[in-house]
Amino acid sequence: MRTKYKPPRLRNLKPDKRKGRKKRYILIPLLLVILLSLGILLKVRWGAWFGNAPEAPYSTPEEITRITLTPGSDFTSERTLSWRSGERLEASAVYIQEITAGGDTLPGHRIPALGRLVKSRSGKGCFYHVSLDSLHLGARYLYRLQSGERRSPIYSFTMPTERDCDTTRFVYLGDVQDPAGQMSSTFFREIKARLADSIQFLALAGDQIEGPTDQYWQSWYQALQGLNTRIPVIAAPGNHEYLKRGFARELDVRWIPQTNYPLNGPKDFLQRSYYIDFPLMRLIVLDTTDIMWLGAINSHKSWLRHALSSSRQPWQVVLFHHAVDCVREGRKNLIMHHVFKDELLDHGADLVLQGHDHGYARSTTRGQRGDTIAPAFVISSASPKVYRNGFSAVHDRLGSGLQLYQDITVTKSQIHYTSYRFQPDSVSRDSLLDRSKLLYDEFTLSRGRDGVVHVDDKARSLPELFLYENFSTDSKGQKRAAQYAKEVKERRERRKKQ
Repeated sequence: MRTKYKPPRLRNLKPDKRKGRKKRYILIPLLLVILLSLGILLKVRWGAWFGNAPEAPYSTPEEITRITLTPGSDFTSERTLSWRSGERLEASAVYIQEITAGGDTLPGHRIPALGRLVKSRSGKGCFYHVSLDSLHLGARYLYRLQSGERRSPIYSFTMPTERDCDTTRFVYLGDVQDPAGQMSSTFFREIKARLADSIQFLALAGDQIEGPTDQYWQSWYQALQGLNTRIPVIAAPGNHEYLKRGFARELDVRWIPQTNYPLNGPKDFLQRSYYIDFPLMRLIVLDTTDIMWLGAINSHKSWLRHALSSSRQPWQVVLFHHAVDCVREGRKNLIMHHVFKDELLDHGADLVLQGHDHGYARSTTRGQRGDTIAPAFVISSASPKVYRNGFSAVHDRLGSGLQLYQDITVTKSQIHYTSYRFQPDSVSRDSLLDRSKLLYDEFTLSRGRDGVVHVDDKARSLPELFLYENFSTDSKGQKRAAQYAKEVKERRERRKKQ
């Protein structure tokens, strides 16, 4: 006889209202705490995240100012001259005359300039530029700028010689960012005295200024000590060249008219991301501040990959602002670390020059045999503003509280990198102190017979310096200072054992 199936009797299926009430009693205060914490965080960090330095109303003077010499996409034959003059567009031009490598002076000629009126938050100004091509190796060019009836003094620049095509020497700077403009003025005065006659260009990793205002740009051009009229300036935009628009960013409207870099970057980043070809290297510059959204990430990934893989030069050097492995304590740039680091590793970058962290760090890559290979990643700073650095094992060399400049020489077989401390009080105007006493870091990149680029660390005997002392006097600040001192001590002990 078949027994009829009876489902088991379910008991206590009614929800326990008391448990639901208890969960609500816990969740509601927790949610309020979270919202309150977010509110406090937004109040404390609002200015840093969303605020802009105010720009005082200004008028653009009639005289010709803010002259900037930049290269075209071919460093050996192209230059661009940019300048600012007045608030009404007028007929403008460059008068240029060539003195050949043999010393012959050729007849001068006039080249009309392109102009545009640029309006910022608090004023306006007219910017002009002339692009020069078919320039000759070894020639010296005299030039004078003209806008309306106004003319500039006579300036000059010199093109690389045939010998320079076998050696490229330049100075790389991390953030200069000097609100007062005093340290940077002294800094560039020293570079002008030491290196202006031997380097081919300046490479700047962003944050040249404190904020996108006319006053800060004025301080910047005054600090350059006239180097901008005779030595090409190659710069990446930094976040301090941007205006904050909520969660978005907008590059200062003066950036492109002041520099007029090559038009070979990603479609929506023209003259912000670009590359310049030298006989021995391709220098690739990225605008990393605005690479936050999927479209910008993808367009830069494919463009960077192509720029690296299509180069036929022996060396690939990449310059940008935000580091792939940050040195500032607590900082992490997920996009640069998880997206662009792999592109640099996989597609042939040799030397990567970065800024943003206001500290010093150098890291390299480990080969299959555990040897040190390219790319070499460097973070540097020339700013009076300094931050506390972290102590990640990824960095081979560290430093904090330093102002540095890097003197880099590229030959067919090697890149020789040196980093020097800037100490204006210790430098004799007459004798120019032996730079070896200020050497902070040194390494070479050399390509072996196997085609792998190896890194030779020549700074092992040089002490690391941690000069950061900007801790608050309260208990929290003292605790951080003690922890920092502990980490410095531990790092020094580890280095002694290596």
